[in-house]
Amino acid sequence: MDGILYVVSTPIGNLKDISERAVSTLKLVDFVVAEDRERARKLLNSIGVKKSIVTINSYTEKKKAKVIVKKIKNGASCALISGAGTPCISDPGFFVVSSCHDERIEVKVVPGPSALTAAIAVSGIPMDRFLFWGFLPQRKSKKRKILKELAGFPYPIIFFESPRRLLETLRLIHEMLGLRRIAIMREMTKIHEEVIRTNTEKAPELFETKNLLGEFTIIVDRAERRE
Repeated sequence: MDGILYVVSTPIGNLKDISERAVSTLKLVDFVVAEDRERARKLLNSIGVKKSIVTINSYTEKKKAKVIVKKIKNGASCALISGAGTPCISDPGFFVVSSCHDERIEVKVVPGPSALTAAIAVSGIPMDRFLFWGFLPQRKSKKRKILKELAGFPYPIIFFESPRRLLETLRLIHEMLGLRRIAIMREMTKIHEEVIRTNTEKAPELFETKNLLGEFTIIVDRAERRE
């Protein structure tokens, strides 16, 4: 009998946010698939679990998916986790999930924390409809081109960004999207959690002297609701 693939959401910062079902699933499975071995090991140690870990990334996932599927077809159950939050959202996991479906392996989800939904909840921006873009390209020219294309989108847009590219991205957002409301979240669920609500013109200067750590979630309001 085939095993089962569990797609398991894990804390985005505070380890206390892990659900009872996630804990029981991680104890149940035979092995874990994760992007970062050390972060996965830290999480498993926090709940007293020892499992073998198969690592994947955007370059190796397609090849390793075949090995993972073979293990599950041989009866082993697997938990797919990301570095933080819900797998497959700007993180590896798609090829593993898709390959399991193709082989008629049962795929179950253990829902829970997500940086995307956490940011939406605290942004204070109406979010009945939105576009989640994820990470913009690293090259400035490509980033500018995409933002130009998004300028006419009629709903809020959500981006993820790294600390070393945050200032450039905020400046380009103002340049290409104009004056809009913006919410910037960092260190979500951690000790230094911060939610900054401002506009696209003022946003860059607020971070020029800050020590930028952790990944950021940026929500840009639609053009019609200007300050």
